[in-house]
Amino acid sequence: MIGLKIKYSLLPLILLFGIAFAGQGKEEIRHEFLVLSAGDLSYHGQQEKARKRLSKQGENAVRIAIEYMDRKSIRKAIAIKWIVEDAAEDAVVPLTYVLTRPDKGNAAFAAYLLGKIGSRKAAVPLMLAAGSSSERLRSASIGALGECGDTCAVPILLQALTDSLASVRRKAAHSLGLLEDKRALDDLISLLGDSSSNVRYAASYAISRIGGEGATMILLERLDKNSGGKIERYHIIETLGALGSKESLPVLYDLLEDPFYLNRGFACQALGHYRGNYEVANALKRSLHDASGFVGMMSRKALSSIRN
Repeated sequence: MIGLKIKYSLLPLILLFGIAFAGQGKEEIRHEFLVLSAGDLSYHGQQEKARKRLSKQGENAVRIAIEYMDRKSIRKAIAIKWIVEDAAEDAVVPLTYVLTRPDKGNAAFAAYLLGKIGSRKAAVPLMLAAGSSSERLRSASIGALGECGDTCAVPILLQALTDSLASVRRKAAHSLGLLEDKRALDDLISLLGDSSSNVRYAASYAISRIGGEGATMILLERLDKNSGGKIERYHIIETLGALGSKESLPVLYDLLEDPFYLNRGFACQALGHYRGNYEVANALKRSLHDASGFVGMMSRKALSSIRN
């Protein structure tokens, strides 16, 4: 009985010590964070050491760093980013909680950071955040989903391709390219005629990453039908080059003789992707003497690309 009394009488002291120790640990982490995020030059020599010490704290350091998101300080934001990068997977759970915060600026920053980590564990929370009415959070979440590598996000990303915001459409196209899912090809090709140049280039990038004969055939057929506008046509030509398919070469060679100088110029740009092909190089050399200065410039850039 005496032993039990001593044991239980010590329990409050043990708990009190544990709480005090935990509090002290938090304060130490907080101090290191403030050193890391300080703008004062007098702390410059200490910041690298502070980051190393914080990197050993993992999730605990992330939780303390997140407390400073509301400060809206560039130095604080950079320090949070460093801590999250060092913590990697350990930062996922704390950041997913931030996605549900009322401050959508902080939530958008958390979505961006989750994209930097690129963990599949973040895919579901990001898919939920992608339906937000906040433009910032929706855009950041859509952009982060591609980095997570989970193709379960493809339906949501396909839906985002029709978003009213060009920034969301661009990020959705880029994310689909990162996921390299062939289900997205038709929708991405339709974006080559988008009203936003950023969206068009993102769609071209995504199509070239997904690749495959299917993409080349769809683009060649669309080019042959000439159903789209001039801008869409230029991006189709550019994307055919990025795909680098041999099936596209006869069409690209024909375009070098096209009456319209822009078609000739973009054909030169497309041929610049065919490195190590002497036939392509010779065709581009002939285009150096084109009557259009634009075509001459594009052929020189393409030849430089092939050589490098």
